Amino acid sequence: SVGSTQIKTGAVRSSDIRDRSVGLRDISRAARASLRGDVGVPGPTGPAGPAGAPATKYFAAVSASGGLVRGNATNGGRAGGIGTYVVGFAESVSGCAFSATVGTTDNTVLPAGRAVVSDQSGKVGVQTYDAAGNPADLAFHLLVAC
Repeated sequence: SVGSTQIKTGAVRSSDIRDRSVGLRDISRAARASLRGDVGVPGPTGPAGPAGAPATKYFAAVSASGGLVRGNATNGGRAGGIGTYVVGFAESVSGCAFSATVGTTDNTVLPAGRAVVSDQSGKVGVQTYDAAGNPADLAFHLLVAC
């Protein structure tokens, strides 16, 4: 048998290699790149597709006192202790994802804080905290994605 050490450089030609026996991994990256042609002219833009469903199905802006300032919540407001709110929508949102962010509902400056969300029997529970981590009545914005 003949090994690669016995073959002189340039001794093997195309006619010596069986058709379809050289794989892609046997060809250098430079050789592969040289086989690629120029990129053609892009084709025309296709027609616009139909509008998809909104990413956020429900939303609400809630004041520190629990009032619904804007959005499509059907009910909500303070629910017991300091910084505790429950916001309801036209249908149960138990199978959805919630996100709340402390933020003003007007042009006032809001102190730093955070909001935590939970499922409250198909409604969204929101608990707001001040920067020190204490429950605090703070305005917030709520998004519900289903």
